[in-house]
Amino acid sequence: MPDHYKIFISAGDSSGDIHGANLMSRMANKNPRIQFYGLGKNRMKQAGLHCLHDMSTKSLMWLHVLTELTTFFKMKKDCIRFFQQERPGLVILIDYCGFNFHLARAAKKLKIPVIYYVCPQLWAHAPWRVKKMKKLVDKVIVIYPFEKVFYDAAAIPATYVGHPLFDEMKTKGTDDGIVSELKKTGDPVVAFLPGSRRQEIARLLPLILRAAKLIYQSFPTAQFLISCSDKQYLPLIQDLAKEATIPYKIIQGKSHEIIKASSLCIAGAGTITLQIAYYFKPMVILYKISPFAYFIARPFLTIPYIGLVNVLAQKTIVPELLMLRKNHRWLAREAISLLSNDQKRQTCANELTFLIHTVGKSGASEHAAQEILEFIG
Repeated sequence: MPDHYKIFISAGDSSGDIHGANLMSRMANKNPRIQFYGLGKNRMKQAGLHCLHDMSTKSLMWLHVLTELTTFFKMKKDCIRFFQQERPGLVILIDYCGFNFHLARAAKKLKIPVIYYVCPQLWAHAPWRVKKMKKLVDKVIVIYPFEKVFYDAAAIPATYVGHPLFDEMKTKGTDDGIVSELKKTGDPVVAFLPGSRRQEIARLLPLILRAAKLIYQSFPTAQFLISCSDKQYLPLIQDLAKEATIPYKIIQGKSHEIIKASSLCIAGAGTITLQIAYYFKPMVILYKISPFAYFIARPFLTIPYIGLVNVLAQKTIVPELLMLRKNHRWLAREAISLLSNDQKRQTCANELTFLIHTVGKSGASEHAAQEILEFIG
């Protein structure tokens, strides 16, 4: 390896930024000659990323907003120019397939090898795109055990390393003082974790708050905690909750403490369910989609579950519902059932404990770093 070895790395959202930063740190510890260039947010910049574009200000997940298209094309053009002029030895892509597939295609045209780390969930909703993945990438590093089976079947070189979320959680820990204070606010404590994107929050939080009103009628000593994952969404959450007639607190940036203090969590489908499972907390999972969107997507849904904990367990261990219409009564009914039944709640906690002991081991970032260094030789 030369004195300086350039790697391009791209992550578009907050979780990808965390996983990218942890990966970069592990790789730099093993080989300080590596220099990272690419797309990321604050965590990756702190880990040493020479940032072509700061993704903290970008919102290009689905390219819905016409005004973002100029940004999209500028980012793509700048990345391709970097590939052409600097010829990095490797491109590492983290999730964010809508944009990262464009980068993979550009890199392959220039014969730059591509590794996909934290792959998009093609197994859940777009299995036909695995053919595109095979054309565009040289190797995938996967975080769920069933993903290796999926990519092996497609003859794509795949290595399973575990989920880097658990590295982050074990490193970060929780503030037990905050947890103790939150527990004192009521009994039971019900946590709302509606998501980390504006669209998710706007879609789910009003539904959750309507269900909370029914939960509060059954449990008048309850306290409700609303998690705000990012300060930019605080005004939105405050606006959505201002008419609520339940005792609630909005807490910013303390999702781990909120979960640990709770008796029950109500959450959107996504990685947050793994965070909740890590603390063995019973939960109810919901996902809201329009009837039209479901009609379009239904032929491509290949798994019977929406929550990652149920997907990983390959059975229903926590209640979940893909809602086509607003159904706050179902949500309230499932929450009340768990809160009022100690045995049901304990069974759920036991199932989550078994699951986390199976898939929740740390070391994913370290293993991924080693795999990549071996790949580049």
